[in-house]
Amino acid sequence: MDAHKLWMLRDFIGTNKVLFRIPVYQRNYDWSASNCNRLLDDIYGIMQSSDKHFLGTIVFMAAKSGGFALQEYIIIDGQQRLTTLMLILKALSAVAESVGDDCYHEIEEQYLHNKYCDEEFKVKLKPIKSDNNQFLLLLEDKIDEMDEDTHIYHNFMLCKERFERWAEKGINPSQVLDALTKLEIVEIVLTKGEDDPQVIFESINSTGLELSNADLIRNYLLMNADDQEKLYENYWLYIEKTLRNKMDYSNLDAFFMQYIVYKTSKPVNSRQLYNSFVKLFKDSGYSQESILKELRYYAEIFGAFVYGSDKYSDRINKLLYRLRVLNQTTCYPFLLHVFDDYHQGVIAEESVEKILQFILAYLFRRMVCGVPSNTLRGLFTYLYNRIFKVASNKQKYYETLNKFLFTVSSKDVIPSAAEFERALQKANIYGNNALCRFLLLDIENGDGKEILQAENLTIEHIMPQTLSADWSHIRPEEHEEYLHTLGNLSVTGYNSELSNKSFAEKQEIIRENSKAVVLNSDVLDKESWSVADIQARAKRLAGIVLARYKIDRVLDDSIEFEYIETLTLDSYDEVTGKKLVSFKLFGETYRQNKYALMLLDVIKLLDKKIPGKLQTLAENNYSFNSTKRKHVHLNLDGSGMRWPWKVTDGIYLEANLSAWSCIRFIENLLAEFGFEKDQFSFNIVAEEPSETDEDEE
Repeated sequence: MDAHKLWMLRDFIGTNKVLFRIPVYQRNYDWSASNCNRLLDDIYGIMQSSDKHFLGTIVFMAAKSGGFALQEYIIIDGQQRLTTLMLILKALSAVAESVGDDCYHEIEEQYLHNKYCDEEFKVKLKPIKSDNNQFLLLLEDKIDEMDEDTHIYHNFMLCKERFERWAEKGINPSQVLDALTKLEIVEIVLTKGEDDPQVIFESINSTGLELSNADLIRNYLLMNADDQEKLYENYWLYIEKTLRNKMDYSNLDAFFMQYIVYKTSKPVNSRQLYNSFVKLFKDSGYSQESILKELRYYAEIFGAFVYGSDKYSDRINKLLYRLRVLNQTTCYPFLLHVFDDYHQGVIAEESVEKILQFILAYLFRRMVCGVPSNTLRGLFTYLYNRIFKVASNKQKYYETLNKFLFTVSSKDVIPSAAEFERALQKANIYGNNALCRFLLLDIENGDGKEILQAENLTIEHIMPQTLSADWSHIRPEEHEEYLHTLGNLSVTGYNSELSNKSFAEKQEIIRENSKAVVLNSDVLDKESWSVADIQARAKRLAGIVLARYKIDRVLDDSIEFEYIETLTLDSYDEVTGKKLVSFKLFGETYRQNKYALMLLDVIKLLDKKIPGKLQTLAENNYSFNSTKRKHVHLNLDGSGMRWPWKVTDGIYLEANLSAWSCIRFIENLLAEFGFEKDQFSFNIVAEEPSETDEDEE
């Protein structure tokens, strides 16, 4: 590695017969307007002071020479500054030509082009493919054919306009070109076979843009690949085109984040993302092409999540759109599994629609009910593996998902219909703008044609936020309670707020400016607006939402989330250290994961079966031990117990018991109540069957 200080224009760009190639593993040219303006300000400062200015470091590796002794340099770091300077030179050339300044010949022939080279090597800078197409159009003065949504176009126009303003102030292009000759750089030349460009690339803290995780991943996969051009063309370019939005590449980082969570079933943050990706690549035995092929596959699925796709039904696209509007992206790792299963033929398109509707309804209910979202990331990270640990559950895909979320004991349980209805009528909906806008538009539009569009709509309070004399019939405490609730909110296309106008004035504005028939039908037919009207409207609108986001609970005892083994009362010696799942008594199955709680459940069920028998046992200080040293296990006051639990009023149970003791206790109780012990069985978590075991089955 050699480092030298030199002049950017004269000693680097101005060298004859040189080609600066931006390799495909580099990020796209993406300097923002602020980056360009900062450099132009520095150039303006040079003209005022005549001082030199340090531009930064350019790191490159010399490649084999082209025809006619052409020297090719592969730019490792510095492409943003180098490309920007080329755009500055082209903009300066255009202005110079327009004002009759002869320096444009020098710019075109010495800095932008290799004057005496074949046409193939005329242009000195060759960016990556997507940028190169735009750069060539620019150098050929085909501005009208350029894509205006590219940084190449934007920054060229920005520079050109600045130089035109300078020219109007009497600063001619030759003066600007002279200032450019005072830009100084340090070139670092890497030696092939001695210096590792990968290490250099990752460690450089340049004066340009901070590398995104997607930049680092592209570099990692392509830099040292023998067929990097092919890999870039066949895979990476497709991923970029699928996920970028004009000049915004942020969805690439979002995709890699969700992909890593999907692959590892572990949470990851942006600081860990690149290292997590490298670890996954190394640990899983991928080749560069195999992982790029996989990334292309999942990028296409993820593209449907963030933009929609004609590869899926209208219903799927509508549901994905609604998740986007609500910004519920934490479910994406789980949805990657779902869509992969769809593409692998595990589930049909109708099942995907049903699952998306369920997840949307679940998340929407949580938002309306004000359930904190801080547990969602963990839930969706582990959800797929938890519900499909038992492989046969995929035969009941939707039912398994439904049952799991209805039976979780944490705050992730599905809010009930009663909770949902109460929140729709009483909660402060206005406080969450995304939720409020979604809810009002969804009520109006439903699943059909969208009559109302989100753009240019204003959320309005019918009872105003500030009460005027026209609203004196509303008490302050009522105003505070009902102001931001669903029953008092609507939308209009009116540019200014309805403010604190009278109800009659508001009605007229709504009538003239709102197409919201469903929302406003019971607003326009009123002569006044009261709390009772707000309550009645909230009930009506809540009914619409409840019907649309109804979730029917699945009850299916055959669905288990662990591989289970059924044991009988003769198996009490096998329970130590085994996790309880459920038990069965008199033909009914009950979920329970604690042995002591199972004992309590059984006692209560037996008491219902034969009332009075439990009371008799407790009066006699019942103990199930057959040894001489007895402990009291049932009595009337809990005396003599290490950990008494109240079963019913006046009856206590010793709860400080091992799993073994709980099973023996149940066996003895069944005998006391006169039942055969085969009336009871219980399920424990079993070892996951091996592939051989499954084949034998």
